[in-house]
Amino acid sequence: MHNKQDLKSSFVYRNKTYYIDWYEIIDDNLPNLPWQQVYVIGDINGMAPVVHYDGDENDNLPGGKTEPGETVEQTIVREMDEEIKAKVVSWKPLGYQVGVNSDGKKVYQLRVYAKLIFEEKFENDPGGLVIGHSLVPIKDLNQHIRWGEIGDRLVNMALKSK
Repeated sequence: MHNKQDLKSSFVYRNKTYYIDWYEIIDDNLPNLPWQQVYVIGDINGMAPVVHYDGDENDNLPGGKTEPGETVEQTIVREMDEEIKAKVVSWKPLGYQVGVNSDGKKVYQLRVYAKLIFEEKFENDPGGLVIGHSLVPIKDLNQHIRWGEIGDRLVNMALKSK
């Protein structure tokens, strides 16, 4: 089964409205796209980590930019280590969103579900943006990240992946 555009949506993040197309990954096969970012719905005993930023009331999923030459899995492993000091036990793709930057370029952001375990205590993010994290019940995750109907969809997909 192929991935299909599942939803057209928008959400407000950091006072900016994003208009995106959402594609659900049906068969766990990751499409060969130029992934710019990967974000993780982590599962640590039924709780999902959300990261906090200095001077910003918005919480977010841990994750971030894919570095040049890095695979999706390498991005996931690196970002979980940097932002929350967790080890990835297993992961699966849930879907992705495609948006358009102000310069007209498409942006491909992957969303995955991952079983995680904490390896050590978080001290600081080498990227300097994350100042800490909290654990919230997966079912309540979208109340923290506020990603609208796509957030609701992700939460439901993550709960089914457990």
